[in-house]
Amino acid sequence: MRVYYLDFKKWKRNLMFSALVLLIAFLMVMALWQEPITFVTTDAHSRIVYKVKTDKKVAALTFDISWGEKIPEPVLDILKEKDVKCTFFLSGPWVARHKEIAKRIAEEGHEIGSHGWKHENYSEMSNDQIKEEIRKAHDTLKEITGQNPTLIRTPNGDWNEQVLDAIFASGYTAIQWSVDSLDWKDIGAEASKERVLRLIHPGAIILMHASDSAEQTPESLPKIIDGLREKGYELVTVSKLLEYGKGVAE
Repeated sequence: MRVYYLDFKKWKRNLMFSALVLLIAFLMVMALWQEPITFVTTDAHSRIVYKVKTDKKVAALTFDISWGEKIPEPVLDILKEKDVKCTFFLSGPWVARHKEIAKRIAEEGHEIGSHGWKHENYSEMSNDQIKEEIRKAHDTLKEITGQNPTLIRTPNGDWNEQVLDAIFASGYTAIQWSVDSLDWKDIGAEASKERVLRLIHPGAIILMHASDSAEQTPESLPKIIDGLREKGYELVTVSKLLEYGKGVAE
């Protein structure tokens, strides 16, 4: 009489293998049968944005302010007269010292972005220090202007991957520029205008300054606005610009 022995370990392995094959086959059938699944990411734009991908003639005027009180109000007067809304990147200490001007910027419909706290390079700070700089500026800007900033331009436009990690973790997007007016170098109002009009492109972010060091800005600004409009450009805030396409790094 033959006696058959059951190899339990081998039987268990075969059973598990068969179950795995059936599971894979089932998932493949379901994948073919169902409609494709779209995975949505909240990171719709690059973590650092220099411009927006669009074919439309639209651009964002942006101003950095970290010190002074002589230039901001003439700039605001021009923007009001020309009916232009733009984005101001303000440092926390400047807002704390110039509450009324900061409030006016917000009340006249301009977007408030952060320019950090101390005007020092973030790439030379630790991750925790960067986050603290962002937090202090955020709290001050929100309290005084009533806006809740989500865009930041770092001091001097300085960044590295650690800086971007801290910015992203703080709920911000880093905004750079694709067109530099060089008003901070005081190259002259006409030269600044010609430079912007030569470099302009759809989806551009234009860098200007309204700190007291940029003495030529009130003279160059109306020329730049008029020149861009003659070229068919619409001027908007950075957040509005980002609605036209994906924000990308250069």
